[in-house]
Amino acid sequence: MITKFLALLRLIRPVNLGMIVITQVFAYYFLSPQIHWKSLLEFQFVFLVLASMFVAAAGYIINDYMDVKLDLVNKPEKVVVGIQISRRWTMFWHFALTSIAYFLAWQVNKKVFLLVVLCSVLLWIYSQFLKKTYLIGNLLVSFLTANTILILMFFNPDIMTHGTWVYASFAFLTTLIREIIKDTEDMRGDQLFKSNTIPIALGVRKTKQILLNLQLVLIIFTFATVSFFEALSYSTNRIYLMYFMYQMLFSIVPMAIMWWFIRMADTKNDFSRLSLMAKLIMLSGVIGMVFWRY
Repeated sequence: MITKFLALLRLIRPVNLGMIVITQVFAYYFLSPQIHWKSLLEFQFVFLVLASMFVAAAGYIINDYMDVKLDLVNKPEKVVVGIQISRRWTMFWHFALTSIAYFLAWQVNKKVFLLVVLCSVLLWIYSQFLKKTYLIGNLLVSFLTANTILILMFFNPDIMTHGTWVYASFAFLTTLIREIIKDTEDMRGDQLFKSNTIPIALGVRKTKQILLNLQLVLIIFTFATVSFFEALSYSTNRIYLMYFMYQMLFSIVPMAIMWWFIRMADTKNDFSRLSLMAKLIMLSGVIGMVFWRY
């Protein structure tokens, strides 16, 4: 029983789900200066976060279900479906978590419910048809990641609009870069199954050039956000200086280092390292929300 439970945990990516929770909690509290910390414990907000978690977990499950053969080539040591959990139970958990997500979202409001339903449908379409297509799948996953933040505007209309769009855009760009990196990392297995990802269609060299350009856009976007921070937030000059130092040390400098590593990347391990760097940069960006409230 414990083995099955641990296998299910691997299937739903608890670290990624934790990132969703942290992102929504930070965004709701630090981008909504008018609310009290006790608002984070209100049932409707808790239901919103849980709905987001469950629909994402269901998305991870259906993704692994559809990709068993491909994952046996790319990452055989991480395959759970059909080995530790049967395909029938895998689908049971997918439908169970999706149903719970729908129920919780309905308790929040109709707009949130419709967005959660849309996300679950798009995740299924992505896993079934778009995952290994040229760019479309990457853009869809990036949009769904950004929606983790954008959905808060349908929950609390008084949330800071500028800040919400800034971090949704940041999430979109960092996710897009990471998805293309992951496609490059999995290129060998994808080729066997006639996928049409960017690295397969254009080759590694041109893909790296795209990644370098996207990383440069991310650096410019982040620096622009830092420059206009006082106009976008409610912060004082003292907080602005702290925010500037934080972003330079923990976002912009790591982004520049990552740009260099992209330029030098050659092996699968190089792209695995880049994928981890992208995730850490996303986490540092989320933590930077702390400065927006004060």
